[in-house]
Amino acid sequence: MKTTSLALAGLSCLALLGACSSQQNHSQMKKGEKSSMNEQSMKKDDKMKKDKMTDSDKKKEQASPSKLNEGKPAADFSLQGVDGKTYKLSDFKGKKVYLKFWASWCSICLSTLADSDQLAMSEGKDYMVLSVISPGHNGEKSTQDFKKWYKGLDYKHLPVLLDPDGKLLEEYGIRSYPSAAFIGSDGVVAKTHVGFMKKEQIQEELEKIK
Repeated sequence: MKTTSLALAGLSCLALLGACSSQQNHSQMKKGEKSSMNEQSMKKDDKMKKDKMTDSDKKKEQASPSKLNEGKPAADFSLQGVDGKTYKLSDFKGKKVYLKFWASWCSICLSTLADSDQLAMSEGKDYMVLSVISPGHNGEKSTQDFKKWYKGLDYKHLPVLLDPDGKLLEEYGIRSYPSAAFIGSDGVVAKTHVGFMKKEQIQEELEKIK
């Protein structure tokens, strides 16, 4: 009798274990199915959102580069150069930009103009060199006087942009010369620098940023 009872008890345990295992597998299958359904639903929602996007929105999404550098976005500008051309920061999207702020009375600025001109004429570069003068601000000459003065220096490659309203000075917080901003190919101000910089240092910084 004891043997029979033990055998029956053993069979009952095996049956219970089997039932538990079957229930657990069934529960896992349901979870898997639910997860798969959620993924399908999310993909469907994403597709519907993309379908609802206008052609203009799609072009903007494709045109906007992902952020590559740490910093705040550089404000776009449209300034006329001493050469009569109009320069817009947005025209150089996808390129790095070295933006130099200087003044005609600044001796350090004048000593580095030749280097800036050489950087500007480099071929096959992935960057653009621009310089900014603010006539009538911080002791600078008037627009006409500056143009006449600069023409005598005979630098042919360095674009010199005129900021007569001083808006760009305010935008970049320029308080002394020379000062510079390094703008990444993503349109982000990756670095600012106040004071003298050798040409090699400028090139190194341009290589560091993306």
